[in-house]
Amino acid sequence: MASTPRRLQWSSLLPEILGLVIARLPHIADRARFRAVCRPWHSAVRLHVSPRQRLPWVVLEDGAYLTPSDGGVHRLPFPKNTACVGSTGDWIAIDSTDEVTQTHTYALHNHFSGATVPLPELDAIIGKVPEDFEIRKVLMRSTPDDLIAITSNIWKYPLILCRPGKGTWVPRLLAMPYFRIIDLVFLGDKLYAITKAEDLFVLHLTEDGDVRPAITSVKRIIRHAPSHDDDVYDVGVWQRFTDIDEEKGEELGDEAPTEKNNHDDDHERFAFMEEETLSEIEDGILEGYDAIHTSRNLVESQGKLLMVRRVHQISAFTPTDHTRKVEVFEADMETGAWVPVNTRLGGGQAIFISNRFSNIISACGEVEEDVVYFPDTNDMFDMKSWIIRPTRPMDWLSDKWRAWVFPPNLVV
Repeated sequence: MASTPRRLQWSSLLPEILGLVIARLPHIADRARFRAVCRPWHSAVRLHVSPRQRLPWVVLEDGAYLTPSDGGVHRLPFPKNTACVGSTGDWIAIDSTDEVTQTHTYALHNHFSGATVPLPELDAIIGKVPEDFEIRKVLMRSTPDDLIAITSNIWKYPLILCRPGKGTWVPRLLAMPYFRIIDLVFLGDKLYAITKAEDLFVLHLTEDGDVRPAITSVKRIIRHAPSHDDDVYDVGVWQRFTDIDEEKGEELGDEAPTEKNNHDDDHERFAFMEEETLSEIEDGILEGYDAIHTSRNLVESQGKLLMVRRVHQISAFTPTDHTRKVEVFEADMETGAWVPVNTRLGGGQAIFISNRFSNIISACGEVEEDVVYFPDTNDMFDMKSWIIRPTRPMDWLSDKWRAWVFPPNLVV
């Protein structure tokens, strides 16, 4: 008689025995992998583990995953010269560099399902880039085969739209407002972008999924005039690129520079974005000064657009980076203004902010209602009491590059 396959034998273990195994699993990730083996094992986890929502995971640049709920660290077997450059939902974006040709290969990877989706369209458009090239954000609208928005720190590719199998789109050189974008969020069939000056733009997208992605028009929703605090460049340069008829919703700064115009100096001037990068902050730290950094991040909450403005301090000599101030605003599309949110979020929600990916989820279990979480400074802002409180410390990690990752099911 043929023996029963080993897989079926393991799946036939009694729930009591499985319970003993589950009790010895040290980390949340181990339980997540355990429950993914088969349906009986999944049921055993539900039976022996009290249903409590856990905090989202955190991914590092080297591909390590952190589970803040239990302090676990889980490392991916990244190939050589491969780094995580972003996260989006439960996916991460990875960049592999060829040592000989110095070309880049990009892909999306899902640790929870094991799926990897190559992005050859992105490989082709970026190709060889300067040594200081940095992808700042990879934002997936829904699934890996849908629209993906990418921002970087060089004027040549400030924004890239990519639809796997369909093609890519980039704006004209130095076209406004693309090279000033510091954060993006999808809301409905539109893409919203914010600048360091807290200007808010709506980018209208082509809706036909069978054609190359493109932005058909751009309109400013909220306008803030540049000042010495928000803009390190002179107002004349700003006005030169923004003198357009916004009421018609025309694409801003649709002027391509030529060899004979006066934009040559601007190519050097805008070679890299004015938004502070981690390397610039580290330069200040090496000189013996603390760095004060203000960030603006967009999140979508029940059909509304929120901006989280955060001021945090990066210490020069001690691991005491901390959040100094947090403000939350709602975009009033009718009046064109940022309206302070001085009360609770509503809807039992919590906000998770990181430079690479931000999100709002329902509060439950470990996730506290009306709280804004930050992974790089290990603290949280309570919107009810307006108090900044510490979270589980991760200061033993030298890597400040941290991004939220949201498992498909946070309850384990």
